Amino acid sequence: MLLTLLSCNDNIVYYHYISTPLSGWDKNDTLYFYLPKTKVEGNYSVDLGLRVNDAYPFTSLTLIIQKTFFPSMTVSSDTIRCRLRDEKGEPRRQGVSYYQHTFHIDDLQLQQDDSVQVNIRHNMKREMLPGIGDVGIVMKQY
Repeated sequence: MLLTLLSCNDNIVYYHYISTPLSGWDKNDTLYFYLPKTKVEGNYSVDLGLRVNDAYPFTSLTLIIQKTFFPSMTVSSDTIRCRLRDEKGEPRRQGVSYYQHTFHIDDLQLQQDDSVQVNIRHNMKREMLPGIGDVGIVMKQY
């Protein structure tokens, strides 16, 4: 019963992952996330989730994240660097075939009925990135 109460306390309002092609994530392939209208005014935390396997050839991943806020049509864009391996080249997270990583993107103050579209694309020199299995967005109210 305690576990049920604790799991309900996460305040997750959006949780969605998109799989990238097995052949690799192409630099021109933008991933689109449509966060729903908020039910109540408040503060929200937005995190990025990555599932990466050993086929990924680099220690970090640079992403361009564009957020469009509705109904105001305000747009903001950020570039983030996600460190996936330590200085010895070892994965920074535990896993068997995929390693789950979470990176904080933003804290938002949203009004009731605001919604956000989040677009993500990679900004690496290589056009095709193998080893990125899934990319996700989790939004929580706090």
